[in-house]
Amino acid sequence: MSWGGAVAAMVSSIKNNALAKRTKIFDKEHKGGFGSAPTHDKKVSKEALDTIKSEIKTRASQRKRRQFIAFLLSLIITLIVVLIFANSALGFLSKY
Repeated sequence: MSWGGAVAAMVSSIKNNALAKRTKIFDKEHKGGFGSAPTHDKKVSKEALDTIKSEIKTRASQRKRRQFIAFLLSLIITLIVVLIFANSALGFLSKY
């Protein structure tokens, strides 16, 4: 009454079929699946690779700059709100 061998055979055939279906990202067309970044061809000249790298670096530095500015603005707004509440609380407590 044991059927463990049949189950193991089914599992191994499913794994083998799944391995055959896999293709590399560069071997198929980019259809905009999970990522929005376009894929680049494997065979890129050194100059094109340098321009791609410089574009990525400039975008990263711009993103860091925007995040830093957003952090500073949120910090300033938070400090202003805390000071306003502290001032109103001191004014309320000074009445009593």
